Amino acid sequence: MKYLGIDFGMKRIGLAISEGELASPWQILEVKGFSETIEKISQIIENGQFQKIIVGLPEGKMGQNVRGFVKALNKMGIEIETMDETLSSKKALQAMIEQGIGVKKRRNEDAFSAAEILQDYLDNL
Repeated sequence: MKYLGIDFGMKRIGLAISEGELASPWQILEVKGFSETIEKISQIIENGQFQKIIVGLPEGKMGQNVRGFVKALNKMGIEIETMDETLSSKKALQAMIEQGIGVKKRRNEDAFSAAEILQDYLDNL
């Protein structure tokens, strides 16, 4: 099964992929609005032929934004599951440090966070 992990953000969205038991950081999308976000993500899902989409769900106001994002994709017929993303950014930063990734390249933290979210989901299957 091919999985897509998403760390949703208002300006940047981290993406991770997996075709087995291990999640890998993939890319970061720069977006300028909600409709552009929906359009880009739906194209990626369609072109990548992902069978399962996992979105990190934070608490608070950002959690409400993520729920709206999930609802919009569900209306398009895209089935999505959410996964608690508590501490995913901290875990991602720690993983990047352990891998010796320099400070300048740590801007890819969103993709690493998406990988943490997706890996947590895969580990709980």
